[in-house]
Order: sequence, then structure tokens, then C-alpha cells
Amino acid sequence: MFSRLLKKNKAAIPVYEEKRFFLHEDEIFYGRLRRALPNCYIFPKVELSSLMDPVSLSHKQRMAELELLQGRKVDYAIFDASLALLCVIELTTQEAVDENEISNADLLKSAGIKRIRWNQSPLPSSDQILRTLAPFSSLESPRPDIAASTIIKTSYVDSPKSLDTVQVMYQADPEPSNIMGLSVAALEKLTPNGLLKTRYPHVWQRICLFASEPKHLKKYLASLFLQDRGVERAGFPAEVIKEITDIQGENERFLQISMPRTTWDTTFINR
Repeated sequence: MFSRLLKKNKAAIPVYEEKRFFLHEDEIFYGRLRRALPNCYIFPKVELSSLMDPVSLSHKQRMAELELLQGRKVDYAIFDASLALLCVIELTTQEAVDENEISNADLLKSAGIKRIRWNQSPLPSSDQILRTLAPFSSLESPRPDIAASTIIKTSYVDSPKSLDTVQVMYQADPEPSNIMGLSVAALEKLTPNGLLKTRYPHVWQRICLFASEPKHLKKYLASLFLQDRGVERAGFPAEVIKEITDIQGENERFLQISMPRTTWDTTFINR
């Protein structure tokens, strides 16, 4: 009896209540993302340590670099059907300042991960989200067996056909150039007969998607004339080629404007 009294009381279990995962504003934004990217996986509140690994061979340095990632998160990570990372999204306030010596943006850039930043207040509209994420909105829908194939990849994952042109282009060069590009209205003005749009709608769609990023549009337009594409598609007729070259010429103008201009160095004057 006395031994029972001497026993320590069992620790009381704290009482909890269920917490909403999303605040109201977060839920609204997540809904907009889902509508803009119906064929992608969208994961909220993802730690940087889940998205990148240090490449150092030194164990001590590797541990220090892993420690640098601890506690850092991005608001959303966007993945394609094979769970390949496409980009991350961070929502910030105008007053917010990253006080870390090395910012999240620096770490993401080091890992080659495309980062999209929007102001948290006000949240971007559906139109803004669609314009920015348009390159990923047409990716193929996730297949049911993808999630179960994390150890043994299916032929769908391994097949080159599963890599969408848009995805490949953006993964190869994820850094935005911040150059203003052609609008859809400008593209339609350059192609008054609408031959590309009506005869090759899939090509027209890609051109519209890449138009906002001139460097990617340049690569895509050039790829239309590559020899290996002839295996799947016969050559374009002359009138369609003219529309493509007209778009190329106008797109090149945007790239030329963005190039740094040569200036004189006054040090060498009168020498």
C-alpha cells in the first residue's frame, strides 16, 4: 500500500485541439495554385533540407552546410508528375528582410532551383499566377503509379517522352532574365493569317508560353528547325516558316535591348 503511494504519479497528458493547417488567406492562395497547376503536385511549407543537399566531400563542412539549412522553409514547392522539382514559391511582406548572412534566395540559386517570389499582401491574383506559372500549367497529369514507384522507376518516368518541352527548357535554364517579352496580342499581330495557330495549335501554345521569357522563346523557335524533329513532324510550309521567322526577329529585338551596351573608357582617350 505504502509502495503504491510512493510511486510517482503518471505524467498527465496535455490536452490539445486540432489546428487548421491553412489560414484563410493561405487556403485562398493554395486554391489559386491548384487551379493554375492542375497537373502538378503542390506541397506547402517544405523545408530546404528536403529539396537540396550539400555537395562537399568534407564531412565537417557537409555537417555545417546541413546545419545552415535547418529551420528554413519555402511556402510551396511545385513538382511534376514524376515528382521532379519545378520551382518553389515564397510569399513575403514588403517589410520583411532576410537577416541571415546567406539568404534562402542565395541557397536556392546555388542549387539551381527556380524561385518565384510574391508579396503576401495583397496576394497575387489568379491572372498573375497563371501568367507566371504558364510554363508549367500544361504538363502531363500525374499517373496513379508514380507515387508507388519511388524505388523502382516505371518506364513512364524513364522515358524521354515524359519530359515536356516546357519542363526541359526551364530546368536547363531556371534563372529568370527579367526581360520584358512578347505578349499574346503582339504574337497575333505578327501572324495576321493565323496559320501557326490554326494548323499547329500545339506549337502555337508553346510559343505563347515561352513568349514572356525571350531567351527560352529563342531556343524553342530554333528547335523547331532541328533535324531530329523531322522524325515526328514533316517540315513546315513556307508561309508558316515566315510566321516563325517574323516572331524570331521580333523576339530578338527584346534580347538585343537587354544586352549591355559598349561604353568608352575615358582612361584610354588621348593615348
